[in-house]
Amino acid sequence: MQDPELLFEQITSELTSPGQLFETRDYKDSYGITHKEYASFPDNLRGYFDFGALHGEKEFLVYESERFLFKEVIAKAAQVGNALQAAGISKGDRVAICMQNNPEFIFAYMGIVGIGAVCVPLNSWWVPDEVIYALEHCEAKLLFGDQKRLQGLQNLDVKKIITSYTPDDNFVSFTDFIKDHSSEWPDIEITRDDHATIYYTSGSTGKPKGVLSSQRGVISSMFSWACISTILSEREARMGKDSTPLASSESCILLCVPLFHATGSHVAFLMSILVGRKVVMMKKWDAGEAIKLIHDEKISDITGVPTQTWELLNHPDKDKYDLSSLKILGGGGGPRPAEHVKLLDENFQGRPGIGYGLTETNALGTLASGDEYINNPSTAGRVIPPLTDIKIVDNDWKELAEGTIGEVVIRSQSNMLGYWKNDEATNECMNKEGWFRSGDMGKFEGPFLFIVDRIKDMVIRGGENIACPEVENAIYEHPDVLEACVFGIPDERLGEKLCTAIYLKKNSSLNKDELHNFLATKLAAFKIPVIIEFSPINLPLVASGKFDKPALREMFISKK
Repeated sequence: MQDPELLFEQITSELTSPGQLFETRDYKDSYGITHKEYASFPDNLRGYFDFGALHGEKEFLVYESERFLFKEVIAKAAQVGNALQAAGISKGDRVAICMQNNPEFIFAYMGIVGIGAVCVPLNSWWVPDEVIYALEHCEAKLLFGDQKRLQGLQNLDVKKIITSYTPDDNFVSFTDFIKDHSSEWPDIEITRDDHATIYYTSGSTGKPKGVLSSQRGVISSMFSWACISTILSEREARMGKDSTPLASSESCILLCVPLFHATGSHVAFLMSILVGRKVVMMKKWDAGEAIKLIHDEKISDITGVPTQTWELLNHPDKDKYDLSSLKILGGGGGPRPAEHVKLLDENFQGRPGIGYGLTETNALGTLASGDEYINNPSTAGRVIPPLTDIKIVDNDWKELAEGTIGEVVIRSQSNMLGYWKNDEATNECMNKEGWFRSGDMGKFEGPFLFIVDRIKDMVIRGGENIACPEVENAIYEHPDVLEACVFGIPDERLGEKLCTAIYLKKNSSLNKDELHNFLATKLAAFKIPVIIEFSPINLPLVASGKFDKPALREMFISKK
């Protein structure tokens, strides 16, 4: 039998050679550094959408009772682009979206990037203050939103459009905004290096940072996932095994995560355009509803946070429906417990998989699927070829030997250009050679990456990044709080559970409910600690004078 690793390398070389589908070539960046890029992919996302046009008569998008063909979605997107132009939006202008999942989110996203404007998908769980911060920070000229998300934004100096799914007389409706506009794209020159998106992500300090990506960066992720899917499928075929591509025109994916996350917008939505895959969209996650959709729509792929597939497995109605269509049980945003991987593989016909990437890398990084994942359930996967490099380094960027734990750094065409209007934060995590510091600690064992810890002071709850300093700052706004320390402890369902230890000022009678209500006006619900403990004494410190988070974490874990 052929060696699987040698075969992987051989097929990669074949597919990326001159004249082949994933041919690569050299190009120099603005620093004069030579990189590899795909030779034959389109120069912009407008051209990328032409892949969807090849499947024009095929069903693309299903949302509740509505169904849209590929050609209908592309036509709607072009209408949005023309309407934006008529509204004064030019190439490079920022246009934000803040709404619950619905088809108009996709139409707007495609229309914005299709005319060279910059799409800014905002977290729809944010409270008005958080939305206003991002809108002002990115200097958005226009906002697509729904009724709930636009509450409290009436006086904001930005043109607002409300989705037709939640009509409101106070705003222009989406339908009225695009009606009477052409469904043919306007002629605009857009290059690979033009700006495409800004996604806001919680960093390790304070306010969210705007991750700026180019047209090249977004498209590179799609082609790289298609490349590794082709490599793995071809390797299975040459080894005489059943060969199922990770994504194809015969597959159907359940879009069950928010479109304001790269997992939803990139892995589920944009990737489907390239391969001609049907997308069944959920407004919000509900395991019982997901099971019904899998049965009714013959869903083959599901990709979300690991919690979601675990909830499918444990749902009481699971055996009442035919779920045999499931082929891929994907996950990202955090690791799965090894036991969960085993149980998913044993109880579904589909195979579990896992991916590792960040908003800053347009979700691209590593991938594990099939037997490789089953046999290495704690891995984040292998590096996705051909344009992605990952290494483990120390504080001085010195590469460490295999098996040694250090910081994971990533270089790829999908890496962000930088943080919007934040050169200091950009320079802290990126060097001129294009390497990005992930803030994650990891190691390599053979071709597989293992993530072992995080450097950043963040908690990941169900795929949502929560910056502990941001939550601490909000708690400190209460006049009764003297000391506050926020951290996470393990949680089987959501990965981590957000906790806070608080020491109050003398004679304070503040209780948990009162603090929760106070924070509800300042933070999105998922950022509010679920475990709040008031300490009768000052919180413990380490030698540097900082709060002893490891000790506090152990105390909270022991009380679970």
